[in-house]
Amino acid sequence: MRKILLSTLLVLGLSGSFNAIAATYQMPLPGSDVIGQVLTAYAQPGQTIDDVARQYDIGYYEILAANPHVNPQNLLPYEKLVIPSQFILPNTEHKGIVVNTAELRLYYFPENSNIVQTYPIGIGMEGSETPVGSYYLIEKIKNPAWHVPPKVQAEMIRQGMILPKVMPAGPDNPLGNYALRLNTYSYLIHGTNVPATIGRRASAGCMHMFPEDIEYLFPLVPNHTQVTIVDQPFLAGWSGKQLYFKAQQPLHEERANMAFSYSRYWNQAIQAAILGINPPPKVDWKIVKQVGREQTGIPVVIYSRL
Repeated sequence: MRKILLSTLLVLGLSGSFNAIAATYQMPLPGSDVIGQVLTAYAQPGQTIDDVARQYDIGYYEILAANPHVNPQNLLPYEKLVIPSQFILPNTEHKGIVVNTAELRLYYFPENSNIVQTYPIGIGMEGSETPVGSYYLIEKIKNPAWHVPPKVQAEMIRQGMILPKVMPAGPDNPLGNYALRLNTYSYLIHGTNVPATIGRRASAGCMHMFPEDIEYLFPLVPNHTQVTIVDQPFLAGWSGKQLYFKAQQPLHEERANMAFSYSRYWNQAIQAAILGINPPPKVDWKIVKQVGREQTGIPVVIYSRL
């Protein structure tokens, strides 16, 4: 793993505001796919699990999966937490913006650079899934108005609430202060006025980011940037002489599609990582099965070259 250029540094101020420095890493050497490192943190008195996740720029489901012993409703002062800030890059072209819905995470590969940035995101709820596929950005919008989807309006009416067809920019606007529009017109990458939804399935299909993250990313990304959205809960990749494997819990609808039998899918991820290597690496399949069952989202070494 190459040296981190700029670690994630999100500081909770006394006022409760956040100041962000993006999680920016040097791209791994050719043939390698792992960035970052797993960290340890201790909850401070009065912090919630959402506070800790935001402090380290980690999504809600990510931090829960990495800390199955923690009661998210009752985080204890000075409780030890694993921060899952090591990542295996998705198995796709590393260009522009890449979103892995299974991780609820966005990666940005700036053009003509040797770095990658990564951010947690919220994605579409079941029934309003964020679509996988290849897209590109067509518009950058500051202080966007929200054109409320008819489906959302109908649901709000069912709950006894009336929303306008267009909600202007402001603190009540769920798009936040910045939005990036995809060429599939109704889908955006945007901020939020409810930061606790980051790292959860909480949108009508758009991808939303912490306010400080989208504010940092917005000026960096040009129009026509390629956007690739994949769904890869099982990832394998190299860091130097070590092969890592990482398992996330698949999205709910994918768990049904996979018939809750995941071994074929993690085998495919590992085979893709070792394709063409002779003799084939002697992968520790016992560890693979354990990682695949636990689904903590933490990369684990499953083979080391001598």
